[in-house]
Amino acid sequence: MAEKKIQLSIVTPMKNVVAEEVDQVNVPGEDGDLGVLADHAPLITTLRSGPLSYEKGDEVVQMVVSGGYMEVTENRVTVLAETAEFLDEIDRTRAEAAKAEAEAKLAQADLSEDEFQETQLKLFRAIARLETPPKN
Repeated sequence: MAEKKIQLSIVTPMKNVVAEEVDQVNVPGEDGDLGVLADHAPLITTLRSGPLSYEKGDEVVQMVVSGGYMEVTENRVTVLAETAEFLDEIDRTRAEAAKAEAEAKLAQADLSEDEFQETQLKLFRAIARLETPPKN
């Protein structure tokens, strides 16, 4: 008997990034990292910026997502992310510049609450992109 698989869909506002059958999905949940295997209980959670990976047999595919939601239902995992990038798509120079820009803006004393939160999210995204080691 074949092992059960999970139908994984990762979608951003710009495109469908992934639509595959996989063995396991690991996501950066807002309250901690989550691993999802076949027959996982139904779940809806928010995501933070960070590494997302999925396994297909012996292959592990890694990417970075920023924000969004994950829904688990009947061996389906749907990730609706603000952004999703495979490791080889990450422009580390651009991420370094975004990090420096966000840090400089956060050092200003005159930010509104909305500006502070938006800039903080940009900083978290840049850090997530930089903390994920480049794929060799």
